[in-house]
Amino acid sequence: MNYFKTEKILIIIGAIGFMLMGLGIWVIGNYIPLEFDINGNNFTVNYWDIARVSMSGYWLWGIFGAIPCVIGLIGFVCRRFLSSNPKKGWGVILIILGVISVFSLVGVLYLVAGIMIMKNKYWLQKTAVNEGLKVD
Repeated sequence: MNYFKTEKILIIIGAIGFMLMGLGIWVIGNYIPLEFDINGNNFTVNYWDIARVSMSGYWLWGIFGAIPCVIGLIGFVCRRFLSSNPKKGWGVILIILGVISVFSLVGVLYLVAGIMIMKNKYWLQKTAVNEGLKVD
């Protein structure tokens, strides 16, 4: 039986959403022009120009873009291992990631998928089978 079908769909949508969010943050952070006013002179630059002088702003946007990508990558890993070796730990990981990123739509998808994994009927049937094999 295919137990975790809905959960896998939610996880894959969430992971793709996180990857797109990270890419969007990186693109916006690197290509939006910044305006400076130094001694009455206005300058318009982007982070590529500033990166030659100071890498702090570039690394800041890089980290802000990398965090959602890492969360999306963890979602792909959870989906992969849920297919091959289902354990409740993957649901716990998704719930933790969902709580951390609850203010985004894709974080809510992770939260719902994690709760659905924890409450899936797979665990009930697995327990019933194990109890049926007990020898007195």
